[in-house]
Amino acid sequence: MNVIVKKLTWDEIKDFPESHGRTEIVDGELVVSPTPSGPHQRICTLLGIRIGNFVLDKDLGEFYSSPYHVVLAEHVNYEPDLCFIRKDRRHIVQETFIDGPPDLAIEVISESNRTHDTVVKFRDYARYGVQEYWLVDRRAGLITI
Repeated sequence: MNVIVKKLTWDEIKDFPESHGRTEIVDGELVVSPTPSGPHQRICTLLGIRIGNFVLDKDLGEFYSSPYHVVLAEHVNYEPDLCFIRKDRRHIVQETFIDGPPDLAIEVISESNRTHDTVVKFRDYARYGVQEYWLVDRRAGLITI
């Protein structure tokens, strides 16, 4: 029996319902993560308020504090916990996704997929031009930039 493996693209998943968790594509493979825990969401909320207010007060660009699809390549898209796009790059922000690398991506590390956040996403964010990546490690009490 022949097995055919087809890599998925953003166009093929963009209309998936969001109720089943986060949907990301890593090298063409669909990765579905559970909804983040309460402590994870609390960290995102607190960072989102502070960073979002700073960006808004200084009119620096666009800041998203809830998962928003970031399409890095045909077969690679993520939903960072928080992200920022400079004012002069607002053109990459579309109605339902960001078409290209954000200037800042922030991930609160989930224990259930620590390697995904610290290795896989780190590799792809660097590969596709994300200028700055913050890893918030709740367990260690650190933010690594």
